[in-house]
Amino acid sequence: MAATEVTLVKAELNMGTDLQAAAALDQTDGAYLPFTGQDTKTVILLTGTGTATIKAGDGIQAVNDVSVTVSENGTIVELDSGAFKITQGEHKGKVHITGANTIKAQVCLLV
Repeated sequence: MAATEVTLVKAELNMGTDLQAAAALDQTDGAYLPFTGQDTKTVILLTGTGTATIKAGDGIQAVNDVSVTVSENGTIVELDSGAFKITQGEHKGKVHITGANTIKAQVCLLV
């Protein structure tokens, strides 16, 4: 199967913003999440249960994958783009997350 593509939601300051429906990770290929904004303003929301692995990017700071245990109530992740963003190829500007299809992902940029 193909990896899930997650849509970036931009949350405007002093306004309410509706989230997109969370997208389940593909069991085999995971999901690609847009990561084009400032690191400290990009929030990844993971829901469900299981362990998600955030794959190291392909930049000079990319060293190790990071595993995150996802709780039933949800888990918020803030990443360093230098370590996790893909900088070239088909998925340029995205972060790759793998894990069970019981995990769903959303990504929000605070603007």
